[in-house]
Amino acid sequence: MQCQFCKAQVPNGSTTCPQCGTAVANQPATDFGAAFSNATNLWKDNLGDLILPSLVFCLVAWVPIANVGFIAGYNRSLIAFKRTGKKPEVGDIFNSWDCFVNLLLYILIPFGAFVVLFIISTILGKLIGFLGALFGFVLMLAIPVAALALSPGMYAVIDKNMAPMDALKWSIRTVQKDLVNWLLAVFVGGIIGSLFAIITLPWGQLIVISQYEARKDD
Repeated sequence: MQCQFCKAQVPNGSTTCPQCGTAVANQPATDFGAAFSNATNLWKDNLGDLILPSLVFCLVAWVPIANVGFIAGYNRSLIAFKRTGKKPEVGDIFNSWDCFVNLLLYILIPFGAFVVLFIISTILGKLIGFLGALFGFVLMLAIPVAALALSPGMYAVIDKNMAPMDALKWSIRTVQKDLVNWLLAVFVGGIIGSLFAIITLPWGQLIVISQYEARKDD
């Protein structure tokens, strides 16, 4: 295989690139299978180091508004872990306030749009029952589609402190370019991450982050 960082050839069976030393597990994935495999190996080999930060994150993630900063810190530490091998620490959760405003806006913009559409659906339902029900049904179908289209942008904001609208445009663009792999990464990662909280949460996040690493330059 070819190292995605320095482009040197990595012999089969090697755990690191002979040229730049990057761990094979830290190489950007080329498809969902590679993303899943890389994330699984990272999670399995470092589970003991991932549990404590994940536990603390789960405890503080319920704090309103501030949890946006904690989400940024937790995921940024996992991005760094995937990229450089630096193991996440509890303190990392509280050290990403630089992207707080952009991430908050990125989350609020689609949420606000959904609220407006929900209100419209409710009003239509009272005025024209069938039309309101149809609009509401379409809105429910749109939620998972929107979640898929917007998920990548969250990582771009966290990683690069990208402006919300730029992140939104990039998110839609990268999903269009690699729909199947993003679909699998977001939904499989989401399901795995929710299974056993502090144990599987970093695994699920690393799956999505592996896909992000492969597409971050789209």
